[in-house]
Amino acid sequence: MPSLLTKTTVARRQLATAIELFFAGRDIVSIYSLAANAWEVIDALCVKQGIDSMSIQAREYVPAGKGLKRNFVNSPHRNFFKHATNDPDQTLDPLALPHVEGLLYLAVEDYIRFNRRSPVAQQVFQLWYLAKHPERLDPKVASTLIEGVAHAFPNLASLSYSEKLIRGAQVLEQASLNNSLLNDPRTELAFE
Repeated sequence: MPSLLTKTTVARRQLATAIELFFAGRDIVSIYSLAANAWEVIDALCVKQGIDSMSIQAREYVPAGKGLKRNFVNSPHRNFFKHATNDPDQTLDPLALPHVEGLLYLAVEDYIRFNRRSPVAQQVFQLWYLAKHPERLDPKVASTLIEGVAHAFPNLASLSYSEKLIRGAQVLEQASLNNSLLNDPRTELAFE
């Protein structure tokens, strides 16, 4: 009999699915929707538990009068994807890939900080994102993370975007078969 669904379980599953779809180069509307759903749950859990999440840190940089959730996650895309009552003929510009990547990263970081363990997909995405954006790596960060980024994704910046996604999918597949990683107490199954 399947286990009861918890908020954490649902967020973990949505995020793992979003990452798998992302590396497969699939539909970014679906990826964004799953990532936004997962992020909203994780963000609320972090706030409730008083965890210093990346979202809490990001809120410090949100301009006055704006909100992280309202202006940067929900509007305009997420609300557009869910509602048509008041605006059935509205159109939007396509989602920008950096926006989708950023939301995935925010959700992954918050999940890891909240749960202190994560599925392989989240660990791989975290490394992929940091390899793609090495300027965002704080030199004060644990050296093991920096070494992991360099080891998992050497020269990622020199690849085309589609090659970067393929490399992410390859590393995810390899990591999913790595017994040492799978048995690490910081790793959990995405789907039970």
